[in-house]
Amino acid sequence: MKKHLVLLLALALFVSLFSAAAAKDEPAIYLGQARLDVRILAKPDKNAASLGIVAKNRTMEILEVEPTWAKIRYNGITGYVRRSSIIDTSVNAVNPVTTPPYSTVECDWLAWVAGDVPILTAPQADAEVLITMHDGARLALIDIEDGWGRLIYHRQYAYINTNGLSEIQPINKTSTAGSDAPLAAYTSFYRITTDESNINRMLNLQVACDRFTLYTLSQGDRLDFNKHIGPYSRSVGYQPANALVKGEVVQSYGGGTCQVSSTLYNVLLQLPGLQILHRRAHGPSAASYLPHGADAAVGNKTQNLIFKSLYDFPVRIDGTSQDGALTIAIYRAD
Repeated sequence: MKKHLVLLLALALFVSLFSAAAAKDEPAIYLGQARLDVRILAKPDKNAASLGIVAKNRTMEILEVEPTWAKIRYNGITGYVRRSSIIDTSVNAVNPVTTPPYSTVECDWLAWVAGDVPILTAPQADAEVLITMHDGARLALIDIEDGWGRLIYHRQYAYINTNGLSEIQPINKTSTAGSDAPLAAYTSFYRITTDESNINRMLNLQVACDRFTLYTLSQGDRLDFNKHIGPYSRSVGYQPANALVKGEVVQSYGGGTCQVSSTLYNVLLQLPGLQILHRRAHGPSAASYLPHGADAAVGNKTQNLIFKSLYDFPVRIDGTSQDGALTIAIYRAD
C-alpha cells in the first residue's frame, strides 16, 4: 500500500514538474502592460488560488487569449489574468509578421439558421440556453468541431448544433473574383428586450447595417464611420436610445451604432488588406457585448472608426441584425 502511495506521489510530482516546464517553454505571442496591480491566478476563475502579482505598468508575456481571460507569464510565474487588467493599447505582437493584431478572433465559417435553434454554453444538447436563433439568422462561426459551431456570446464561448443550420459557407480571405465566399465575418450579440430604448437601439443597428450598402471601397478608398454611416440623426432614420458616453449611459440619437462599428472592427482585425487608420475604445470598462479590448467607439471627433482599403479589388460591407445576433461580413465587390 505504502509503495503504491509513493508511486502515486512521484507520478503527481512528475506531472507537476512537466507542466511547469512546458509552461516555461511556451512561446509568448504578445507583450502587454498591467492596468493596475493584478493577481496571477492558477486557473481562469476569479476564485482560483493566487500565484503572484503583476505590478501596475509592468510588462507581462501573453501566451493565450480567451474572451475574458489571458494566460500570461511574469517573472517565471505562469497563470491567468482578466483581459480587463491589461492595457489593450499597450499590447504588441512578439512577431507581428505571423501574429494577427491583439483581440483578433478569426472566423472560419458563415452560417444561416433553419428553424428555431438555441445557442448553448457548452457543445452538448442539455447545456444552458443563452439565446435562441430563428429561421434565417446569420452567424459567423470561429470553427466547427464534432458537429458544433463555436462563437463568442458577450465574453464567453458559445455553441450551436450544426444540424440546425441550413447553409454553412467557408470564409476565404483570398477569395477570387466572382466568388460568393466572404473575406471575413464576425458576430456580436445584443439584448432583445422590448423596452422603448432597446427597441430604438435595435432599429439603429439595422439602419447602420443598411447604410453599408451605400458604399463600395476601391483601392485607396476610406470609410469614415461617423461621416458615412452617420450622421446620427432622425433625418437618416436613427432614433434616441441608450449610448455609452465617457463611461455613462445616456440617451442619444443613433444609440447602439457603437456595436455596429465595434463588430466591424472585429472583421477588420482579420483582414490586413484593410488598414485601420483611427480607432478609439470605449474606455477601461470597454463594451460588454465583446471581449475586452475588441470594441471601437463612434459618435464624435475622437470616437470614430476610419479605415482604408489596400486591396487591388473593390470590397463591400454586408450587415444583418436578427434575433439578437449582429453579423457583419466583407466581400469582394467585383
